[in-house]
Amino acid sequence: MKLDKETLDKLRNIEGFPIGKDEDIIKLSDPPYYTACPNPFINEFIEKYGKPYDEENDDYNVEPYAADVSEGKNDPIYNAHSYHTKVPHKAIMRYILHYTKPGDIVFDGFCGTGMTGVAAGMCGRPDKEFKLKLENEAKKEGKKIEWGA
Repeated sequence: MKLDKETLDKLRNIEGFPIGKDEDIIKLSDPPYYTACPNPFINEFIEKYGKPYDEENDDYNVEPYAADVSEGKNDPIYNAHSYHTKVPHKAIMRYILHYTKPGDIVFDGFCGTGMTGVAAGMCGRPDKEFKLKLENEAKKEGKKIEWGA
């Protein structure tokens, strides 16, 4: 997938298109994963990595996550680098495990800390203590956690 001036011309009128030189927008981008403009590759990305929506067989029905989330910031992964708005990956894992299944595409709404990606990966290999803690909490609510990245 290539981002070029011709593609940018098609996107220029979309709200959110950045003000800047085409060359700079292209240099700042890493298509299809990131573009410094509205991402023209998102549909192809979802088709390649996601699961097609099947309206007739879709059984997705998840209640809102209604629990306090409090995870400490004294974890080796959390402390690996500093970032002023970083969210603990274990807190994000709770939401990922609640709203998705292994293999789903996960939206990263935390704007650049990298912790959503860490959390998504750790859902496939959680530390034993945290895994036991979440499984015990889920068991009390009559739920079962589906682990996986």
